[in-house]
Amino acid sequence: MANQPPEPLDFEANERRINQRNLDAVADEIANREERLAVRIRHFAGQFGLPEDDFWDDLEANPRGPLAATLAKEARRQNIHEQAAAEYVRRLAHVAGFRKLPSMGPNALYVTGDGQIVTGGDLGQAPKPSKSIDFQWRTGHINCYAAQKYTREGGGNQDNQFIELETLLANFLPRRNNNVALFILVDGPYYDQARLGQLRGLVRLQAPFSYVTSVNDLSAILQEIVAA
Repeated sequence: MANQPPEPLDFEANERRINQRNLDAVADEIANREERLAVRIRHFAGQFGLPEDDFWDDLEANPRGPLAATLAKEARRQNIHEQAAAEYVRRLAHVAGFRKLPSMGPNALYVTGDGQIVTGGDLGQAPKPSKSIDFQWRTGHINCYAAQKYTREGGGNQDNQFIELETLLANFLPRRNNNVALFILVDGPYYDQARLGQLRGLVRLQAPFSYVTSVNDLSAILQEIVAA
């Protein structure tokens, strides 16, 4: 049983849990008339010319209602999907030395156009060749690097992120060192069969390998790496 993966990661359920927790926090703020909430109410009251007491009356009458929900932190703005994926991967069998990497700065990691993995410090002021890598770990003798995205629907920013993942895979193609693997971990309705096909058309099929997979399917790949 020790080698069994954790329960599948349900990104949507995780987001609902965190949103509920954030709404519970607002209910506590209402009960205590916390300053963070008072600042927001003063802002809205001033914006719309409404008495502050009207906000407090509505909130105290329904501290977990629609108005309270608009004042709660939104889970999707708290980087929760990357955090959840990081915790899931960290707990997998065959994952050692897991690190969640910085997204920018001298210690962030990037894949150059010739497949090398370099730090932001190495690049200095040069343009970044790819999006930064999100996670790093070891599986057997393989150094593993991963970029992770959970995306619901298309749009300008989401489509740009898709292009960034394509660039990562394309940059990794010329790599020759065999003790490295790159994982593109993608989940959510945005990644339909057509988009997954586009990404998988850019994977390396010989060592050093790259992979496009769901977070929940990662464990089986790691098992294959160890068994090879």
